[in-house]
Amino acid sequence: MALLGEMRRRNIFKVSLAYALVSWLIVQVADVVLPTFNAPQWIMQVLVLGLILIFPIAVLLSWAYELTPEGFKSTADVDRTQSITVKTGRKLNHVVIFLLSLAVVVLVVDNYVLIEEIVPEPDFAYRQTIAVIPFINRSAAEENAQFFADGIHDELLTRLSKIADLRVISRTSVMEYRDTTKNIIQIGEELGVGSILEGGVQRSGNEVRINVQLIDARTDEHIWADTFNGKLNAADVFEIQAEISTAIADALEARLSPLEQARLDAVPTENFDALEAYFSGKYLLEERGTESLIQSIEMFKTALSLDPKFGLAWAGIAEAWLELPNYSAGADSQRVRREAASAAIKALKLSPDSPEALAVLGWHMLLHNYDWSGAEEAFRNALEIEATNINALHWYSHLLSWQGMHDEAINAADLAFEADPLSVLMMTNKSYILADAQKWDAAFEIGDRTLARNPSPSLMGNLWIAKLRARRPEEAAAQLLNWAAATGRNNEAAIEMGELIIRAQALGEPVELTDDLIDRLQVGTEVPEIYAALGDAENTIAALQNAHHNGTGFRSLLSMKINPSYDFVRNDPRFVALLEEIGLAD
Repeated sequence: MALLGEMRRRNIFKVSLAYALVSWLIVQVADVVLPTFNAPQWIMQVLVLGLILIFPIAVLLSWAYELTPEGFKSTADVDRTQSITVKTGRKLNHVVIFLLSLAVVVLVVDNYVLIEEIVPEPDFAYRQTIAVIPFINRSAAEENAQFFADGIHDELLTRLSKIADLRVISRTSVMEYRDTTKNIIQIGEELGVGSILEGGVQRSGNEVRINVQLIDARTDEHIWADTFNGKLNAADVFEIQAEISTAIADALEARLSPLEQARLDAVPTENFDALEAYFSGKYLLEERGTESLIQSIEMFKTALSLDPKFGLAWAGIAEAWLELPNYSAGADSQRVRREAASAAIKALKLSPDSPEALAVLGWHMLLHNYDWSGAEEAFRNALEIEATNINALHWYSHLLSWQGMHDEAINAADLAFEADPLSVLMMTNKSYILADAQKWDAAFEIGDRTLARNPSPSLMGNLWIAKLRARRPEEAAAQLLNWAAATGRNNEAAIEMGELIIRAQALGEPVELTDDLIDRLQVGTEVPEIYAALGDAENTIAALQNAHHNGTGFRSLLSMKINPSYDFVRNDPRFVALLEEIGLAD
């Protein structure tokens, strides 16, 4: 108690409080002043540490010394009867009250008067999802001018897709907006992107001009715009596209690795006429019809006659041949296999880091050689270069699905759909992959919704086979008739086939199918599944063996492992042997 009394007499507590208040005020002033002079953080740290270290010194000094009329003296030398510590204490009371009042004023001003509105840094990461809507053709009405504008647009899409930081919507979906009256914000919402690139292409004599503008799809504000001029030759066209791609990456703060920059700067051909023929071939390939596919092959051949080392043209030929059986019942399967294999191998040899070449080679290896590991490696390599390559994602989803890896397959199909959200083909694929996983309701809901928007014969063909697998004979028969009508097949034959399917399912016993009916309906790849739906084990096995021996890449064959249509013959030694031959044995 005596010690506390002495500390009070010597004003230790008042000095400590006053010191703490003064220190706090110094720190508050420093917190405002130091940033003004861009002072480093360590200065504030040194100041606070110094004030803390000085505190015990101030306390010791107030204990050891006393203020007298003659100045500071050692407490031991001051006669208690002459001490003025009481008066000093009163003065310290006034000082403390003043400091407390000043602290309150500082707190009020800091928290209620000088309120600095905190404006968060805008997060523009959403802008790295981008859609490139079709370029306007501003050229005179010369031959191939529209093909050229579309080719520039398509090639720019391809280059941007090779930048890992960007998510680029694929061509099929953005083509929906050719000559659109929708505004930028509407397009952005429909495609789920943060940026829209629009532009125009003008050819005049030996000159080409490409003007582009990048727009924020949420605010309709311009991010960047420029005009590029060059000579009408392949070197200048590719150089301009590389400049545009690099500028877009910079505007969207997308990182570019040296390898990505090298891919943007690549020149696939130096022959301008070959480039024009290639652009025309790509345009026809995307039309996806029997005649357009055949015409696209001829245009790619024209490109190669001008530049035999144009690897992308070989990849285009391979893709056209691989797609032809899906649109032409009369396609020669053996020729398809030969032509696709030759073109895919040449494409990869000339362009070893081309995702287009890798994807078509992988699809050929799977369909015709049953090389599951080689095909998977090709697809993975393609996706390492271009994560949203539609062909690679589409075909890879089938490879995974047919091996029974349904979750991974659905994920790949979803990624393809996200990259091409308005594509009927990607919607069809998603429905197909869900049906493979026996998620029937989800598969048919997507299929029916897609058909309502676009009556695609390819989707109709997928759906009637899927409904066979799902044991929904009436729905399968109805969809079969729709497919026959849409593809110009014999409607009477379709009705007869539908009746046989319904009867077989109702009776639960085999129903005979005549060769005449198969010929009249012109079914090919679906034959094994039709026999399976009719409960005909012998012909089911025979049709699968025939498909395998012909090497025609029937999906009915490749889906053997996961296809419920074949459950009734799954234990047949011939079926087991066939699974092993095509690399699907467990």
